[in-house]
Amino acid sequence: MNSLTHLISNYKRNKANFEVWKLSDFRNRSKSIEELINDAVWGYLPDRKRDGHQRRIDKGVLDEMVKKLLDPAVLDELKDRCKSFDDFFSLVYSLKIKGFSSLCVYDTALRIGAIFNYYPDVVFLHCGALEGAVALIGKEKLNRYTKYFADNGNYPYLPVECLPKELQVLEPHHIENFLCINKKKIIPA
Repeated sequence: MNSLTHLISNYKRNKANFEVWKLSDFRNRSKSIEELINDAVWGYLPDRKRDGHQRRIDKGVLDEMVKKLLDPAVLDELKDRCKSFDDFFSLVYSLKIKGFSSLCVYDTALRIGAIFNYYPDVVFLHCGALEGAVALIGKEKLNRYTKYFADNGNYPYLPVECLPKELQVLEPHHIENFLCINKKKIIPA
């Protein structure tokens, strides 16, 4: 097992830049908004490969989500009324269909938020990130501080302040990624 400081240093040195790169097409607005939304839902990376999370989702589900997000009224909302990551997340969440998992909602909202330079200010806990959080702060503390988006148990998140100070040097979306990547390496609380 590794110390938290060592794991954070390793993440910053070896993983953080890859995560920044994954969002670079969205931040740079290198394509039309319609193309970027399509890429956000399908999980396309700058090299045109697909993120592993979205590769597991049925193509019909992804096509349907693209159609929903490209509806003219939804596009207007994205461009004109969404002023925070929470707004983007809420919009994607409200449009989700069966088969579009909580992780897909988060990943899609993260990519779309990057287009407008909005990122989460809390740490969403999906799958591996949840395991990492349990290992890091323990179940009792996790249960005490976990909140749920729209009171939906499939969408847990933690305020950054609930995590060790050493980890708070990372942005919340990096903390989420850090927890997932290091879930088996973190010394249990």
